[in-house]
Amino acid sequence: MATDLPRPGVTPPVPIPAELRSPEPESEPLDDRLRRELRETTLELEVTKAQLSTCQQDLERARRHLADLEELIRDLPQIFERKFHQRLQPLLDQQQLLAQDNHALREQARRLLPPAPPPPPPAPEIEPTPAPDSSQQDVLAPLRALRQRWLRR
Repeated sequence: MATDLPRPGVTPPVPIPAELRSPEPESEPLDDRLRRELRETTLELEVTKAQLSTCQQDLERARRHLADLEELIRDLPQIFERKFHQRLQPLLDQQQLLAQDNHALREQARRLLPPAPPPPPPAPEIEPTPAPDSSQQDVLAPLRALRQRWLRR
């Protein structure tokens, strides 16, 4: 029983946790370790292959989407032209109906209204004869007098 008690000045050994212990060289045979590493590497390879396959599928979907968008871009001018004509056609039809109504109303007015009187004959052209210089000055004399009165104010 004396051996069960610790001796003064001597500490009992502390056990080392398993995760901190170095593996014992003979704890796992080499074949088992290699098989385990092979399984781990095989699993990693399968995961990588699955990721690669997913990426390839995503790439193929993106390429198809890109092709669809490029086709849509090529078709856009025809789409816009078709839409324009679809919106233009009702306006053209309405314009044609209005032109027909206008023509019919003009014909009706022409039939119902009395004919317009003929235009008067053109007046004979009278060429002014040049007045003598003295008479032209006589015509301008009242205007000059008016101007003078206006300026005196």
